[in-house]
Amino acid sequence: MNNRRKKRNKRIMIGVFVVVILVSVIGFFVGRKQSRLEKTLSNSISMIEYYIIKKPISFVNDIFNEYNDLKDVYDENRILKEKLDSYVNIESENEVLQSEIKKLKKLTEMDYLPNDYKTKAASVQIRDQTNWNDEITIDAGSLNNVQEGMAVCDSKGMIGVVSHVTEISSTVLLLTSENPSNQIPVMIINGDQTIYGLLKNYDVNKKVLNITLLSGIDKLEKNAKVYTSGLGGDGKCPKGIYIGKAKKLVTQSDGTTMTLTVKMAAQFKDLSYVSVVKKVNGNEE
Repeated sequence: MNNRRKKRNKRIMIGVFVVVILVSVIGFFVGRKQSRLEKTLSNSISMIEYYIIKKPISFVNDIFNEYNDLKDVYDENRILKEKLDSYVNIESENEVLQSEIKKLKKLTEMDYLPNDYKTKAASVQIRDQTNWNDEITIDAGSLNNVQEGMAVCDSKGMIGVVSHVTEISSTVLLLTSENPSNQIPVMIINGDQTIYGLLKNYDVNKKVLNITLLSGIDKLEKNAKVYTSGLGGDGKCPKGIYIGKAKKLVTQSDGTTMTLTVKMAAQFKDLSYVSVVKKVNGNEE
């Protein structure tokens, strides 16, 4: 027991002695003025510490900071680009919708139709490149009381006649077809004179309709208007649907047959929405 106490006291004394020596050494170096050699060594150690340790660490930190800044900028630009792309898409969709609304509104403002007829609006579903000038397919059929022979118009005037009908769609033979399946009866309002004729064909080079006149004409009034005559007999293509303006009167080689060229009012380049003209009766929707 006494031996243990002696050993513990001895350790305490040694610890106190070491502390006193360390304090004395530190006080000696701190209190006195450093020599030139000590200053040189101190400066060298400081420089080595700066260039070997501190500066590389600072350089690496700067690189990481720049990388993080660039990444933040990249992320911000990506988000802005996504928002811009989304805005452009929305703006494009809005323009398309506005254009469609205008077209549909014009269809409801047609003022050249007879009072006892109404229209069924339809959208163009198919317009094949190979038959671009010949026919279109619309999304209205027998379920909508559409029948073969009915006239089809855009907001400006007549574009064709229904040639084939299914339950949910119909094929429309366009007036611009070079090989029409039937001749549509027409009338020309030439001042105080009304002249009748038959729509013969379309001249794709001159972009005019050719109409064979059924009666003579002395003088063609400027911009005489051409309408359907309604004399087809089935009542499906009524009288008074506007077709276009008369341009030129041509006498054929036999000296008796006269042909009238007509500039159509309808716009065939962009047929998105059309109207089927139907006679009003009690069974119609």
